[in-house]
Amino acid sequence: MHQPLKASPQMSTLVVSAAVLAWLGLPSLAHAQEDQPGSAGSPPASSAQRAADTGAFSAWNMTARSNTQRTVGRVIGGYDGAADKAVMDSIVEAKIADRAALRAGVSYLPTSDEFGLRVDAKLDALRQEAHGLDLAIAAGYQSTGFNEVPAVAANLAIGRSLGRLQLLGNVGYGVGLEEGEQYGNAGVAGLYRVTEDIQVGIDSRFRIDLERDADEPPGERDWDLMAGPQATATVGPLAVTVGGGMAANQLRLDPNVNVGALGYVGVGAAF
Repeated sequence: MHQPLKASPQMSTLVVSAAVLAWLGLPSLAHAQEDQPGSAGSPPASSAQRAADTGAFSAWNMTARSNTQRTVGRVIGGYDGAADKAVMDSIVEAKIADRAALRAGVSYLPTSDEFGLRVDAKLDALRQEAHGLDLAIAAGYQSTGFNEVPAVAANLAIGRSLGRLQLLGNVGYGVGLEEGEQYGNAGVAGLYRVTEDIQVGIDSRFRIDLERDADEPPGERDWDLMAGPQATATVGPLAVTVGGGMAANQLRLDPNVNVGALGYVGVGAAF
């Protein structure tokens, strides 16, 4: 079986360093021509507030459009009381065309105390100004999916802006590359910008194992849920997110449901 990256202080430092380097470096790599001083047709500078309006700093859901910034990234860390483990997730998204982006991230896996990598290609299929809603599709590879094995996964995001309110929904499906393991995920978020720099709302994610047999790794989850309020403050290209609420899960072959408090803090940036 594939062995994911081991969780360690050195790995944690590498993850954060890689995310910061990506935030700083990807805009110039992807748009070197546009970023020349004084070049004609240079797009206006983007901001974290504009990215936040599309749900880009949601802890659990993918935004449904990628054209509000060249590069956006965020890292969250906190505590999952249902698992009595840490929560850590990061994502960097770099726009490579008006409707196309590349995504890469690292997540901490509480079941195995390890880190998993994921990479995706993302396409904005619909835009609200033309079709009444935003719709994006992303697909890619996960070194360790929800079933604790390497997987390919696809995710669909639907978004709708109603003035200061952003509604966001995700649904996804993953297939393991070892024995056909399967899982599904869904999430919803509602985010409201109360001032120019403050956004509040709710955020949630549900994942479930769709493989039904008795051959399961020790500690594999049957399902898990994270949901609760979230607030984001933006200053120029930077964002700070604070969230919490409830975490719940059930392990495979175990009738008990685990419930606990959820809390996390995130930092992000958009360029």
